[in-house]
Amino acid sequence: MQVRHSAIGRGLVGWLSFPLLVLVGTAALVWLRISGSSIGALALPAFRSGLLWGTPRGVRSDEFQLTTPSNVSSVVQGFPADPWVGLAPTNLDVAVHSGISTDWTALFHPDHWGYILLGAERGLAFSWWWPFTICLLGTYALIGFIVRRPATTAALAMVATFTPYSAWWSAAPPALVLGYGAALGACILGATAVRRIVATAGLSALGAFLAVCFTLVLYPPWAISVAIVVAAIGIGRVVDLRLSWTRCAIVIGSIAATGGAILAVWYVQNSRAIAAMTNTYYPGHRITVPGSGWPYQFFSAPLNFWMAGPAGSTVGKIAGLSSSDNLSENASSWFPLAALLLLVCWGLAPGARRLSRRVLRRSVGQPTSADDSASAWTLGLVSAATALLLAWFFLPVPGLVGTLTLLDRVQPGRLPLALGFAAVAIGAVALASPPRRLRALLVWGGAAAVIDGLLALWTMTTVPWDWSTVAPALVFLSGFVLSAGFVLLSAPRGRAGATAVLAGYAVVSWFLVNPVQVGLGPLKTDPLVRGLQAATQTSTNKRIMVFGGASTIALVRAAGLQSVSGQTPIPDADVMTALAPADELLWNNYVKYDWQPGPAGSDAKITNQRGSLMTLTIDPCSAELQKAVGPGWALSRTRLDGYSCLREAGTLTHLGGAPEYLYRVQS
Repeated sequence: MQVRHSAIGRGLVGWLSFPLLVLVGTAALVWLRISGSSIGALALPAFRSGLLWGTPRGVRSDEFQLTTPSNVSSVVQGFPADPWVGLAPTNLDVAVHSGISTDWTALFHPDHWGYILLGAERGLAFSWWWPFTICLLGTYALIGFIVRRPATTAALAMVATFTPYSAWWSAAPPALVLGYGAALGACILGATAVRRIVATAGLSALGAFLAVCFTLVLYPPWAISVAIVVAAIGIGRVVDLRLSWTRCAIVIGSIAATGGAILAVWYVQNSRAIAAMTNTYYPGHRITVPGSGWPYQFFSAPLNFWMAGPAGSTVGKIAGLSSSDNLSENASSWFPLAALLLLVCWGLAPGARRLSRRVLRRSVGQPTSADDSASAWTLGLVSAATALLLAWFFLPVPGLVGTLTLLDRVQPGRLPLALGFAAVAIGAVALASPPRRLRALLVWGGAAAVIDGLLALWTMTTVPWDWSTVAPALVFLSGFVLSAGFVLLSAPRGRAGATAVLAGYAVVSWFLVNPVQVGLGPLKTDPLVRGLQAATQTSTNKRIMVFGGASTIALVRAAGLQSVSGQTPIPDADVMTALAPADELLWNNYVKYDWQPGPAGSDAKITNQRGSLMTLTIDPCSAELQKAVGPGWALSRTRLDGYSCLREAGTLTHLGGAPEYLYRVQS
């Protein structure tokens, strides 16, 4: 008995070591105020305080111009309930990129806890690292139901988490959605598998918490596609491990009932804001078209070493390309197609034979064991989910498919997150299955690696960038190594080494993308921030018009003011009807407004620049603006002379000396 308890103890230590290491590492980075934020892009290169390493990425503008300044603004203002964010008082429980809510729903936004408990600087660090922390923990827990070895499971969790897709995207963080989804799947399996009712209840409660967190990220394209893959893994494991369907149904029912009750309260409490959001043209009425994905979005992961360098700076800057051609839109997750097809074929063939033996044994009354079917159902269902997502990406499938699966809410370009995790799940099944013969591995695996290397080369020539400085031989090698790493998960020897190589490959590629930033950088040190705080500290009206760029608006919000310029995440129909009644097709959307001063006495006019970016030309002293919005301040990069309601309050400067003219609005 003592030997058995000793073995169990060693097993627990082995499985808990990685989560503890991840949590300790996260705590250290948060305490040191280190993040990967690109807020340094708000300042000229010579004035980027706190930037330790790397390059702030302009493509992450949703993070450094919207999310981070708005969150910092919430802290500076003392967490107002319904601040003006753009041209509307905004419900922070529904709106994205808009700030921190401190009502009861904050419990289900762990990424906001740092701002509430630790202040702005460590809050930024916590919000940056939490998505990757929960993704590492969630994928580790779920993959652990396939691979029963802690070290290799940890390596695969790193491969699932550290992808080019999670590195480039920021709204919402893809790793946050994947982490919550995978952790929820692991809780359901764990609650179904354990014997103690207390453990089942505890895991079910945690699952309900994660289900609410997963939903309140409020990004359906990633949530729906990830849910399809996680469901495929979960159902496959229930069948393969011979878990009780009755117990599984009870667990899912309890999670759905608890989580559904919480979400119902949230919905009722925020129904007006939700209705305003769903009634918009974008994103409320957006229905996507299947088969509209770009192939280079799908196979570009091996190119990330170069996308993070000078060649990547040319993406989307070649004449004739659409505005959506940027580094985020071209990023992908690890998906070596030829290697995955090979692993699926190798895995399904013996699985089908084992399944037929199982059916035969049952027909003659012989007992079966869990080993008879290995992971055949898991592999089959994950492969089916992958095929469905690939079809939605590449093919004009019938609209009914999108309606039934909710994929009509998923743009094909948002599928790499789920497909990358499906690829890791397929690799995990290969790792947990009997090894292949060395000869077959060399012949077929070598061919697959060559094909994937050639696919990387083809992608290099189709990505909208200038690849003249990229070495084709190294691109082929990158694709070959990624593919070979997946193939070697079926090797008779060296599987642990293959997972280590894949993990190292993933981490290095991911690390090259984002900078290493300490503290708030220009959000704290820019003299414009300090000047605005000093000038407006006694004012009770914190609403301000900004006639300037998005970076200036970011600094204004970080100063603790409520900019009515810039993004308006949820339009207020009353306000916008008063200002621009003829432009409803433009303003009834998620919009980023670039304000321009119009002639005194002129009507407001909205014009579309591109996508969600609009120009609002408006008289700062318009009677409609003063009545509907009531701004107390105005800031402009050019002088605002000749407007009767404006009184000059001083000239402020940016780091580097660029002037901004501040005015007080008098009614």
